[in-house]
Amino acid sequence: MESRTRVSLRSVSQRRTATRIGYVGLVDAAPFLVAQEYGIFESKGLNVILSREVGWATIREKVLFGELEAAHALSTLPFVASLGLETPTVPCVSGMVLSRGGNAIVLSGELRQRGVKSKETLKLDVDNRKAFRKYKLATVYNCSPHNFHLREWLESADINPDADVELVTLPPAQMCRNLAAGTIDGFCAGEPWASRAISDNIGWSPVNSQDLSPGHPEKVLMVRQDFAENNQEESSAMIAALVEACAVCEDVSQREKIAEILSDKKKINCSPELLEHCLSPKFDYGFGRVSHQPTFLQFFSGESNRPKPSDTDWVLQRMEASCGLKADAAKLEVARQVFRPDLYDAAVGGVGSLSS
Repeated sequence: MESRTRVSLRSVSQRRTATRIGYVGLVDAAPFLVAQEYGIFESKGLNVILSREVGWATIREKVLFGELEAAHALSTLPFVASLGLETPTVPCVSGMVLSRGGNAIVLSGELRQRGVKSKETLKLDVDNRKAFRKYKLATVYNCSPHNFHLREWLESADINPDADVELVTLPPAQMCRNLAAGTIDGFCAGEPWASRAISDNIGWSPVNSQDLSPGHPEKVLMVRQDFAENNQEESSAMIAALVEACAVCEDVSQREKIAEILSDKKKINCSPELLEHCLSPKFDYGFGRVSHQPTFLQFFSGESNRPKPSDTDWVLQRMEASCGLKADAAKLEVARQVFRPDLYDAAVGGVGSLSS
């Protein structure tokens, strides 16, 4: 459903002394934490305050209403805001892709015990049980890459995600505890929660985003359009700092240090060993199946951080299929202005930093 409400496009207060950036406690938030801990933000003249948020609805609202200048966001969120999909209409943009991939579908150990070992056997079990109990599967946000992955995988097994199972939303950090408690039968989420479920022996993964949609745009830097227009130096400095941090995140020699940073209970609150595994090129599906997938979660490779028209196409095609988007010519024109390679080029080409 589209909202006709339009939030006043007041500029961020000119009295600001810091850039407030929100993130959700996931491995793909690493560029923000690295940029802060390694002094990269400071080297670009930025005074950044990082704020861990519980989930994506909170990120969305705080950006829209000016409580955050920028955020670690699902690739869909700036489109949701700009098009007013179940939210006030606020033009938002993204000048960089923070990460590609990194999601996995996880099913409970109980389903495995019932003989579910593939999407085909899941289909048989769903058909046998749906008359008296539908399986409950969780994603992190209704209009998200995770929702797209889960729906597409279910549909490939001839399972109707709207009729044969029940889809619910949960914050990422609540996936494992709900799976362990039996309140959900599976989920699709970003790391470390798939690996956490597998390492805790409460779940296993039949498929991940590398298998389903290699290189998809997962997280982006989201800002309001008026912020990008009225704070061009600050916006460029932020992008430049985060691109540099993304490169650090791909540096094997820094993996142990980054895992230690992320493990803090105020950041992600998982063991350094688990987080280092999540940053490695190996993905453990569970039950002895381990695959070498160096691009499963990718922070930096060539121009991977530069938003491309194909990224917009990937998002819009799936929003039309799964999020109720009815894209007429006017909406498509708005949507084509969300991912902004020109902002990336201005930041990286000019090695953005704030004037002293």
